[in-house]
Amino acid sequence: MATLRHAILAGATLLLAACGSTPAYREWTATETTATAAYDECIEQVDNTMRLRGYPYRPLPETPQFRYRKEIFALCMRRKGYTADD
Repeated sequence: MATLRHAILAGATLLLAACGSTPAYREWTATETTATAAYDECIEQVDNTMRLRGYPYRPLPETPQFRYRKEIFALCMRRKGYTADD
């Protein structure tokens, strides 16, 4: 009985420790020095999303997947505080 109690206590301790960890996302302030890191992170996020959807990583420009890839990338960069230069 004591072993079960210790196992439950250890599990609860690990669960609480996991709740106190740092968040998986990163807060961004859009600056010229962070632009490259934001770009690289967004490219990685887009590649992961395309892979999960079963789309090619680098689709041809005339395909719907190309537009989808651009939209995901633009959304990621906007969330990081960057805007398109039109």
